[in-house]
Amino acid sequence: MSEKEVLYSQKGAVATITLNRPKRGNALSGPMVNQFVDILNKAIDDPTVRIIIVTGNGKYFCTGMDLTPQDDDTTSATDPVAVTQSMFSTLSRSPKPTIARVNGPALGGGVGIVFSCNFRIVQSSAYFSMPEVHRGLIPALISEVIVPQLGAFRSKQYMLSGERVSAQEGYRVGFVTSVAEDEASLDKKVQDYVDLLAQSGPGAMRDVKLLVDNVDGRGGDAKVVPAYVREAFGKMITSEEAAHGIGAFASREKPNWDDFGLGAEKLKSKL
Repeated sequence: MSEKEVLYSQKGAVATITLNRPKRGNALSGPMVNQFVDILNKAIDDPTVRIIIVTGNGKYFCTGMDLTPQDDDTTSATDPVAVTQSMFSTLSRSPKPTIARVNGPALGGGVGIVFSCNFRIVQSSAYFSMPEVHRGLIPALISEVIVPQLGAFRSKQYMLSGERVSAQEGYRVGFVTSVAEDEASLDKKVQDYVDLLAQSGPGAMRDVKLLVDNVDGRGGDAKVVPAYVREAFGKMITSEEAAHGIGAFASREKPNWDDFGLGAEKLKSKL
């Protein structure tokens, strides 16, 4: 590799991870997946980072896994399937909010990355496709993050046909947050959500993600869910972060969340 295939930058509390293999449509090579996981964990462990953006360099967001033979032997010491699963699971379970800045088409594994993020801001010319079946393959590794959100009917439709789903259709169906007409609008819409997220307590955002995942994962159990929700509320209302936020609201001041950043030692939720 002559240059880094995954770039990392930070501006204030916002970390941006950029897939940087534009000549290959940002296709995910083995080393690239390893880099992505390492960089993502770096952002998660950094207490000064509160929001994570994932985007692509060039025409595509990500065209999925690179199926061409690779000479690089850096993946020989690790299980490529496990590492790829780790990429999706670490991103989807990040305690910090994640935004997919979808600058172009997302295919296969690229769709998995998008579905692993909490917000999906998509340029109007972009589309989504899972064409694995056209190559005699199945989208197994990304199914874990896609099927629970998209549902069985749409998942089978898109995965069996490999059809292109436009940004506008994605918004209509409900897996796209917002559609931007051009790159300037894309950046503005991303910044709008960054500004909204910056107003929120880091611990509260972490616990909201856990709350939703737990309530959803427990299938609406009439006994378990209410008990869990009561417990979550009780632990939240007694936290230092809640005290700070409520105090700032009562004083008509803007809360300062700088002292509540989530680093490796604070990532474990009280919920």
